[in-house]
Amino acid sequence: MASPLIQLALDSLDFDQTINLAEQAAPYVDIFEIGTPCIKFNGIEIVKALKAKYPNNLLLVDLKTMDAGEYEATPFYAAGADICTVLGVSGMATIGGVIKAAKAHHAEVQVDLINVPNKVECARQAAELGAQIIGVHTGLDAQAAGQTPFADLQDIARLGLNVRISVAGGINQTTAKQVADAGADIIVVGAAIYGAASPASAARLIRLHADGKATHRHFVLDKIASVLATTQDAYNEQLTDMLDNARRIFISGAGRSGLVCRFFAMRLVHSGYDVSVVGEVVTPSIRPGDLLIVISGSGETEQLIAFTKKAKEVGADIALISAKDDSTIGDLATAVFQIGRADQYKKVVGMPMGTVFELSTLWFLEALISHIIHEKGIPEEIMRSRHANLE
Repeated sequence: MASPLIQLALDSLDFDQTINLAEQAAPYVDIFEIGTPCIKFNGIEIVKALKAKYPNNLLLVDLKTMDAGEYEATPFYAAGADICTVLGVSGMATIGGVIKAAKAHHAEVQVDLINVPNKVECARQAAELGAQIIGVHTGLDAQAAGQTPFADLQDIARLGLNVRISVAGGINQTTAKQVADAGADIIVVGAAIYGAASPASAARLIRLHADGKATHRHFVLDKIASVLATTQDAYNEQLTDMLDNARRIFISGAGRSGLVCRFFAMRLVHSGYDVSVVGEVVTPSIRPGDLLIVISGSGETEQLIAFTKKAKEVGADIALISAKDDSTIGDLATAVFQIGRADQYKKVVGMPMGTVFELSTLWFLEALISHIIHEKGIPEEIMRSRHANLE
């Protein structure tokens, strides 16, 4: 079975934002849909702009035509639309008018079945008229009420019509493969891409899922990439300044976060900093002018709270690296470096017990070291000379 086409719904009213989103997703999607709000606000100019910039992507203009089909669709086909939509509830006369306009421009028509009472009969009649695409569409209001497009998709697929079936309605990374397996030829994705921290990563993962090529490795990499994409770029300079202004550096974490601490401590030593890991038998006492870096996803680990309170008592600075912007340790800290957003750490299938935070933090800190050595011009040979040689 051929891989389904991926269609991205571009629903923003902002012209530049729409073009920017298209640029990010272009390598992974086949069809750009100029959504109804977008086309109403921006008009025919956005059709021309997208067609000129992305000639290799199909362009669908979601007119949702309800009357005067040929008259309304013609200028959009002339501007470069490959597909225009017409509402199934408009009736066969209007659908026929859009089909006539499409034929004149060697283009296609999609009949949108949203709110059609008898979807099977409408699809059959539209196909007989010459429509090339039937759109099974669960609208936003219906989605909010818990409806999905799957039952309608199965009903239309069973007809065996000589059309492509497009499916829209809350499709995301976890449902893309299910929709493809159910018989969709075109998978329409909106918020799962444009609402993602990294639209490019989200589009790539949906492409892989739809093609049946997604692996756990892809999932993990894309999840971490999305977390890092929402982590503030300014943290590099801010944390580097705290490191440079500290007399000595102490690093602490518990469990797997503690292992990340050790990764970071080693690289800081290689970079020329005076570093100790809290809990080692040779760790000296912390003093004013020192810096304690705490890595804690929750910011609530009791042992780390105790360390933080002691550091604050003696007048040391404290930097918390966390998944949260508000916590007990955060309230005591001089600065909080939040990795990603809190909502990105809700239950993630296949990545148990803090994995997202720990791996994202490790990558963040490795990138920070890269920033430091390039900003300071520290040669690889110097770092190697500081590496342990009693091994």
